[in-house]
Amino acid sequence: MTGVRRQLAIAGVGILTATSIVVVRLVLEARGAYRQGAVAEERGDPGEAIRHYLDAGRAYLPGSPTVARALDRLDAIGVAYVTKGDYATARSAFEAERAALLGSRSFYTPHADRLPALNRSLARLLAASEDPTGGPSFDERTAWHQQRLAERQRPKTSLVVMGLLGLALWVGSGVAFFRKGLGTNLTLVRVPAILASAGFLIGLAMFLVCLRLA
Repeated sequence: MTGVRRQLAIAGVGILTATSIVVVRLVLEARGAYRQGAVAEERGDPGEAIRHYLDAGRAYLPGSPTVARALDRLDAIGVAYVTKGDYATARSAFEAERAALLGSRSFYTPHADRLPALNRSLARLLAASEDPTGGPSFDERTAWHQQRLAERQRPKTSLVVMGLLGLALWVGSGVAFFRKGLGTNLTLVRVPAILASAGFLIGLAMFLVCLRLA
């Protein structure tokens, strides 16, 4: 029983370490991108600022204040450049904010309360960029764009299921490696270690590919 507890403890430490690495990486990535965006904004380069704020907004972690600040800055840039009449830059900022929101969604969409106002602003900018000659009115074009922006494509169920299976294989293989692939003296048990390592890599690949395609 002592050996089993020891293996479980090792597996727990491994999983905790891997999770901590991911969390720390997301925090540092978001902060670094936000700082670069702030620097670009201060020197008057909105295009580069938008790119960096988009990177910061995509590095989502529940409760992260940096992500919220990056979204705020994208929204502020969009509003400011609408006021200046630079609709192209404003549209880039709002589109980056929307991409950050939708790019970090999973079974829920972070900061989803921002989307209705954001879609309205984008719809007006898209309608204003079109030639109105002989076509629908501005309000009609705005309504059409707003409807299209609200129609977000849902993830493909088959790929979601495969991704979850990949996640289960990935995590399970990691646990199996520590439980079966390591002996009592932390020596490798060749066959279980090889099988667990192969399962870990296959599961990770499945998860990442399905996450990208779903």
